[in-house]
Amino acid sequence: MTNEADRTMAQAKMAALCESAMREMPGEIKRAEVLAQVRRVHYDASIRKGFTPEQALILCAKAYHQQ
Repeated sequence: MTNEADRTMAQAKMAALCESAMREMPGEIKRAEVLAQVRRVHYDASIRKGFTPEQALILCAKAYHQQ
């Protein structure tokens, strides 16, 4: 293949990936919203149990990064 053919094929693949990502975006947004709600519930529960806001954030960050 020539450089031009390679470039055209790469552009077509990139366009297909972008289209696929755009189709998936609504689901990804919903998942992100649900995860944010779960993290907020964990944070609020930590506060209610007596942790400081700073401690609660640390606990939430550690739990999030362990997933």
